[in-house]
Order: sequence, then structure tokens, then C-alpha cells
Amino acid sequence: MPDPAAHPSTSVKHSLPWISGILTGVLSGVILGFFLKVIQANTGEQVYTLLLNIDFVPGLPPTLPELIEFSLHLVISVVIGIFYLWWIRRTGRPMFKGFLLGAASSLLYIPLSQLSSRVPDLYDVAAIFYWIVGHLLFGIVLGLCGKYIMNAKKATPAS
Repeated sequence: MPDPAAHPSTSVKHSLPWISGILTGVLSGVILGFFLKVIQANTGEQVYTLLLNIDFVPGLPPTLPELIEFSLHLVISVVIGIFYLWWIRRTGRPMFKGFLLGAASSLLYIPLSQLSSRVPDLYDVAAIFYWIVGHLLFGIVLGLCGKYIMNAKKATPAS
């Protein structure tokens, strides 16, 4: 009888990109959220509020408990994590692609800052700086996770 640890079923093999993408998205999203929460607590810049802002989502109340708002943020991070892993498995360059996704996601400051009076102004330079740094950190964590996953995949012998 084959050893399941040495020869995992194909269903487990096919689920691994999903599991890796979910874990990558959660880790990256938690680090981004924690970073922006610490920045907001120490500076008063409403960047964490901006991250969790749902004022513009039709059908939802303008505010929900922080845990639910943060969970919605993590759902978006997980979608990005899954997409990111799919992308780098096909094209490589995990650090560059992670950094690129972090930089691209920082552009959300522009529309999000316009959608609520509870968040920083479009021209709040300090808030923009913290938002960009946080999202570049998000991208770096994506890149590190992707690099680790790709290296682990190379080290695992094919069956």
C-alpha cells in the first residue's frame, strides 16, 4: 500500500495552490492591517479607517463591527493572494510581482479617499505616504510568501 505522505492524492495536490493562496492573502492582509492600525494609533492619520471603510458598498450599513470590516479586508487580500500565486506559477519573479501588486493596490487610495468623510483627504500627504508604505509592505510579504512557496515546490520531488 502506498504511503499517503510520500504520494499525496491528486486532489490534495490540486488544492495546494488554493491553500497557499489563502494563507498568503491572510498573512499579507493581516500585516497590512496591523501596520496601518499601529500608524493610525500613533499618528491619528485615519489610514486604518480607510482600509476598513465600507461606506460605499450598497446594501451594507456605513459601519460594521471592526472584526467584520477587517474580515472583508481579508477576503480581498485572499483573492489577491490566490491570483498572485496563480500568476507567479505561470510567469515567475515572485518578489517583483508581489511588489507590483502592492504598488498597484496602493492606487486605491485615490477612489477610496473620495468615498467617505471619515477617511483622509485626497491630498493628505502623510496619509498617502503611510498608505503607500503599507501597501508596499503588503507586496513584499506577498513576494516573500511566493518565493518561499516556489522554493518549497522546487525542493519537493515530483511523483
